Amino acid sequence: MKFEPYQTAEIPGPLKAIPIERPQTVAGIIRNAKRPIVIIGSKIFDVAPERTIRDIIEISREVGAEIVVTGGINRKFEELGVKEFRSMPAMELADRLRDPGWKGFDGKGNYDLAIFVGFRYYYAWLILSGLKHFSPDGFRTLSIEPYYQPHATFSLYNMKIDAWADYISSIKESLKRG
Repeated sequence: MKFEPYQTAEIPGPLKAIPIERPQTVAGIIRNAKRPIVIIGSKIFDVAPERTIRDIIEISREVGAEIVVTGGINRKFEELGVKEFRSMPAMELADRLRDPGWKGFDGKGNYDLAIFVGFRYYYAWLILSGLKHFSPDGFRTLSIEPYYQPHATFSLYNMKIDAWADYISSIKESLKRG
């Protein structure tokens, strides 16, 4: 397992993501969040097999997390039969997440856990860096990308796509078992 930034020469500073080895730990983090939000980037269809995308959607539903898609992938989600999602540019969403006065999409208050997946590495790096430094107290981020993201609060380690797909399935199964 490799807990180093996927992109070489990127120095995240002294505060780095807590690396998570076990899918059950990720499931626990997600389960314990009061208001999770799943943010899916435009590269999800380039990286993830369809079963993994469906697993991510099921994870979101299992914990009642809002799903937000970015980068114009609305139609692809509709083709998968997903109807319950929001769409917003990633940078606009990041700006709202760091705003302590934002009440969320449903007006019930800001989110306490943002789960990121499907982004270009350097793009997620920038968003997570901004959230790490400027988000409200108690706000956490979780990168479930197949690459270690040091600016997240929690991150998976660098892994091959097949191993990552199995890892995501294990998170889903752990959440279902409760």
